[in-house]
Amino acid sequence: RPHECRAEPHPNKARTRKRHGNTSSVMQLVLLCGNTRTSYGRSPLHLAAYKGHIEVVRILLKAGCDLDIQDDGEQTALHRAAVVGNGDIISALIQEGCALDRQDKDGNTALHEVSWHGFSQSVKLLVKAGANVHAKNKAGNTALHLACQNGHAQSSKVLLLGGSRPDSKSHGGDTCLHVAARYNHIPMIRILLGAFCSVSEKNLVGDTPLHVAAALNHKKTVRLLLEAGADSRICNNAGQTALDQAREHNNPEVALLLTKAPQVNSQSDQYKRPYTEHQPLKL
Repeated sequence: RPHECRAEPHPNKARTRKRHGNTSSVMQLVLLCGNTRTSYGRSPLHLAAYKGHIEVVRILLKAGCDLDIQDDGEQTALHRAAVVGNGDIISALIQEGCALDRQDKDGNTALHEVSWHGFSQSVKLLVKAGANVHAKNKAGNTALHLACQNGHAQSSKVLLLGGSRPDSKSHGGDTCLHVAARYNHIPMIRILLGAFCSVSEKNLVGDTPLHVAAALNHKKTVRLLLEAGADSRICNNAGQTALDQAREHNNPEVALLLTKAPQVNSQSDQYKRPYTEHQPLKL
């Protein structure tokens, strides 16, 4: 195969020893095979980073292995460490000067990966190292969009304090509040409201987060959005209000709540200050 070294031992042996963390043999294999590719186009550094073999990673780095070599999915060793949230290996790669914002075939960076999985300490490492919190994947999602989708509150706090914009839009026009409302993540919604996000942004079909929550029968989310000042009179591209959406989807309790919107909408002061003022978190 074109990517294999010609010397013995065979790269499969390198892969096996790499998986078991056999550091005594690694240097010899590195000298023989260099940046050998195994299954899925992965190098020994990819495998060691994913398996958590920190000593092996250090040997490979010392031997001069390509830090930013990409596998068949265009992931680097940093991506592979991010998938499992291995902070020690992420730190070692950062210290060695790896590319922080390299994107894989789906446009995801390592920061997208750790945010999706909710590895908040790894999120903090990457943000402190200067990873781009505004980077978007091929769907137009930032790392904060992904953390909000999965309800990872602590990771979201770190991203917001690192400069993430809650009103950044995906290719479908969704803000992070749209995402949190769709998945009914109440703690996430509170965090975003505390970060002074807009409650009335529209996506490409004209829906606000209130439209989304009303259609999906998320009563607590609807109430929370109304209390934060969401305007129930806004119409989407089809000319429908959130109340129309609730009725169309046969959500009577939400519809009743929306008919009383002027009484529910109390413009609560707790959502009128930036998040960082009332819940500080040191990065």
